[in-house]
Amino acid sequence: MPDKEIYSTRLRAGRRTYFLDVKEGDDGHAYLKITESRKTGEAFEQSRIVVDKEHAEDLLESMADAVRRLMAQQFKKEPVPVEKDKAYSVEEKREKHPQAYARWTKEDDVRLEQLFCGGKKNKELAVIFGRDPGAIAARIKKLELREKYGR
Repeated sequence: MPDKEIYSTRLRAGRRTYFLDVKEGDDGHAYLKITESRKTGEAFEQSRIVVDKEHAEDLLESMADAVRRLMAQQFKKEPVPVEKDKAYSVEEKREKHPQAYARWTKEDDVRLEQLFCGGKKNKELAVIFGRDPGAIAARIKKLELREKYGR
C-alpha cells in the first residue's frame, strides 16, 4: 500500500524541478522525500533523498547555514554566525540509543533484513540495534524491505 501523502509542493528552478513531499508510512512514521527532477535530452533524471521526521530540524538548520555561506560567498562577505542551542546533543541521544547517528554497516543491513523478515517489530529492532525506532523505520524504508517482502 502506498504511503499516505500529507503535504506536497513543487519548486521550478530553470531546467530542474524540486518536489517536497511529506508522507506517512504504514507504521505511522512521517518523513520528508525531496526529489530533484532534471531534463537530460528527451528524458528526465531523478535524484531523491528521504529525511526521517527526527532529523528534519537538523537538516533545516544545516541547510540554512549552507545557504547563508553560499550567499556570503556570492557577495564575498563573511557569513553571519547564528547562535543556537540544540535541543539535544549526540551524546545525550546515545545515552538512550547507543548507536544513534552511527553509520549503518552492510552487516547491520543484512541483520536488519533477517530480523525484519522474522517478524520483529520496530521497537524490538530499535533495542537490538541500539537505535531510535524512527531510525529503524527510516532504514527499513531506505532498504525498501516493506516493498520487497510485502509487509
